[in-house]
Amino acid sequence: MAKIVVFGASGRAGLQIADTAQARGHEVTRVGRDPGVRPEVAANHDVAVSSVVDLARDPAEFYTEVSRALVASGAGRIIVVGIYTLLETAPGVRVVDSPDFPAEFRPFCLGHAAGVEVLAASTADWLVMSPAGNFGGTPTGRYRLSEANPSDTLTYEDFALAVVDEIDHPTHRHTQLGIASA
Repeated sequence: MAKIVVFGASGRAGLQIADTAQARGHEVTRVGRDPGVRPEVAANHDVAVSSVVDLARDPAEFYTEVSRALVASGAGRIIVVGIYTLLETAPGVRVVDSPDFPAEFRPFCLGHAAGVEVLAASTADWLVMSPAGNFGGTPTGRYRLSEANPSDTLTYEDFALAVVDEIDHPTHRHTQLGIASA
């Protein structure tokens, strides 16, 4: 079994991921209210999962700092809980790139994107997993990969299954995946 640290384990996604991983027999270190990532905490872990947010900080500064800390930690694998708006609607065109995307949400989305760019420029084994649409619905115990689709729903429980399945059987690397409940 893997040794996993979950940053943001007191939030809805992080809590479900930590609970699911622990139920499968993984050794889980939970880091709750601290919105950042401390590399020393992630050191010596097989996997570092980041489900953190700090709405009081500049998103680009925060998410690049988080990604740098994850890379510096030396964790064997990094999985980041991403956001729907960075998924592509066509090759090279993300939801956030749409001309009618609300301007007030762009800084937060582009802050997430800046964090992904830090991961992409590194030699780390990383993956960003995002809901393909909106969180909600009734857990199905199943999930599927999906393109960006605002009508797709994903429960936190089904999302946690997808994340822990990827920990158990690493299949995707250096990319962002959209996940929907099946």
